Amino acid sequence: MVADSIEHCEQTLMFTDIVGYSRLMGRNESLAVEMLGDYRRILLSHIEQQGGQLVEFVGDAIFARFNTAPSAVAAAIAIQQHLLAFNEARDKKLPRLQTRIGLHKGEVMLRDGAVFGDSVNIAARLEPLAVADGICISQTVYDEIRLTLSSPAKRLGLQSLKNIQQKIRVYLIKPVGIGWRDHLHYFLRGLNKNIVAYRYPLTACLLALIAAGVYFIPRWLVPGYAANYVEIADFKNLMNEKGDADYFSAGITEAVRSQLADMRDVYIVDAKEGIHAPIRLEGSVQKLGDNLRIAYRLFRRKDNVQIAGGKLDGTYQDIFILQDRLVGEIARYLSDEFDLQNFRPAPLRLTNDITAYDFYLKGLEFLEKPASHEFIDQGIQQFNTALVHDIKFALANTGLCKAFWKKYELSRKVEWLTEAESYCVKALSQDPNLSSAYEAIATIYIDTRRYDKAIEYLTIAAKNYNHEASIMVDLALAFHLSGDNKKAEDIYLDTISRNSKDWQAPFGYAYFLTMTGRHKEALKYFEDSIALTPENTLALNNIAANYYFLGDFEKAAKYYEISSAIEPSTFVYANIGSMYYLSRKFNMAADFYMKAYRLEPANYQWSAYLADAYKFIPERKEEANRYFNDVINSAQSETGKNIARPYQYIARSLACLGRIGEAKKTIAVANSIESSSAESHYSNLRIAIIENDFESIGKYTSLLLKTEYSESAILNDPDFLLLRDVKFKGLFVN
Repeated sequence: MVADSIEHCEQTLMFTDIVGYSRLMGRNESLAVEMLGDYRRILLSHIEQQGGQLVEFVGDAIFARFNTAPSAVAAAIAIQQHLLAFNEARDKKLPRLQTRIGLHKGEVMLRDGAVFGDSVNIAARLEPLAVADGICISQTVYDEIRLTLSSPAKRLGLQSLKNIQQKIRVYLIKPVGIGWRDHLHYFLRGLNKNIVAYRYPLTACLLALIAAGVYFIPRWLVPGYAANYVEIADFKNLMNEKGDADYFSAGITEAVRSQLADMRDVYIVDAKEGIHAPIRLEGSVQKLGDNLRIAYRLFRRKDNVQIAGGKLDGTYQDIFILQDRLVGEIARYLSDEFDLQNFRPAPLRLTNDITAYDFYLKGLEFLEKPASHEFIDQGIQQFNTALVHDIKFALANTGLCKAFWKKYELSRKVEWLTEAESYCVKALSQDPNLSSAYEAIATIYIDTRRYDKAIEYLTIAAKNYNHEASIMVDLALAFHLSGDNKKAEDIYLDTISRNSKDWQAPFGYAYFLTMTGRHKEALKYFEDSIALTPENTLALNNIAANYYFLGDFEKAAKYYEISSAIEPSTFVYANIGSMYYLSRKFNMAADFYMKAYRLEPANYQWSAYLADAYKFIPERKEEANRYFNDVINSAQSETGKNIARPYQYIARSLACLGRIGEAKKTIAVANSIESSSAESHYSNLRIAIIENDFESIGKYTSLLLKTEYSESAILNDPDFLLLRDVKFKGLFVN
């Protein structure tokens, strides 16, 4: 038998899909099929003209490869231009045929027409970053076409792509022009990044309704409810020196959360979700041979008053009995604490086979590791072994669904996608009420833009779980992602009326309002969620963000301060400092920048912020100069890595120290690395203002206004007060 030949080579990979195709299929299937035929004809003609090769069709998506980056970009631009002309010529009553395109150049393996490697996953993840009519390309592609590119382009910065360990620098090309809506789209999307960018003070905690994409949340992981809510921390493994949870203690935590979620008028908070509850449950697991001990402590956060605690001993074979006893005891104490009728949750019957359960938990542990075919295949082996012991174990089939979905994400092989769907469907046929299976299949359909199918399953889940707020918020979000904002808004409002004590209902709607630019309305609903869950850092930070958008920096600072008192962090401290900086309260700004600096003294960004604040305080000018010099020295360690950021900080510090000549040389180095980002325009503008270079001031102000910076933020920045001069009035709308 001859082994398949494998060729290693560099290729530029293209992924595309049709904007709104799933929604169109649901409304007019025959028209959708007709448009798909036109779409494939147009795309294939330009792919072939540029020497590209079709790899495969996946529904409305096309996967192609090219030998060179310029040919791939030429094909992508020609496709977008052709589709524009196609839409102009067709009946305006018909839906527009639009596409998104992602391009990445990298090493791949070719075998029998199939393409493998991380580069495939990167290209596939770039495509959904593009706006309609847009093309998202990686740095490797941009480097080859930057000197010949004539279409409008926008730098999107470093992007975290799902299941890709390193961040990828991304650019947007849009032949029809990049408008304000596109800038707003990426501005809002950027709020989820875990950075504090220059004088732009919003961090990853903002708009973090659901991390890294918005998918269906299993009901036992739903954070915080208004009335009688309980925070459950992960049970610790006492056999681990650090006390970290292992696969077995994590399984007990999941089971306890699941059963307690069935208690009427008692709601569960995952301790990791940023919401503190008045009642907290902690626990531990100790397994010695076949003997098992589960300990727990239930206490009030205020004054650390213990409500109950205890230990349950048994054998490993008794795990299900021990779990039921544990939950029964906790439920009894909670009923007394909240003055409720005593309610014992139903026993959790995942499987009757303890060995099957053990292999299932081991499989979950492999899925939690960094995504790789090796770990995923080991997880699949564990789930399959669980099914050998219990063929009707629905959760094991759900695990296989998630595992094969991860394999598809890594390789984009359609057979893995088909396997994933089939195992989810099988799990739901075995247990039609299995929330984790609904979660998994909804994730698959949302990620592959089959919003109609996601909506179908979420609708079933909503009926099964009596329109729980967590499910309805995700259903509304699925409609929002599909483009049906009217339907999404109707669901949000209905969910609020049905779930008056559930903080997620107003929070979800407020998130939607923020994303659609309705900031004053968003504030009201975020405040409603705070009224239900006062120690909710997600809502507090989102309130601060909306006040920032509205230009009320002192109110933004107030809400950031409340959040920092609950969960301190360098980013929240920096946000507070930046709000006071924009309000020209420099001593207060410096106090909070110092808190960030003390937590992270090696971060030269905080040194720069401190220096900026001190330079406006007469008696602290010498300290300002010392911190500017610290920035120059600290940032040197990052130079020489083809990264613009350290050069930008060094250049700004040099300019503030009066070393303009050195600053201009340094910013020129930064601009040679990249010159189209908001960070670049901001740094160049700072230097131009210090130098009184009016031509450059006008140039970089105009460029900065085309990014995510608002007029309010620019005009209130103490470093930009010169822009209030009448000579610059024409740069601003208001």
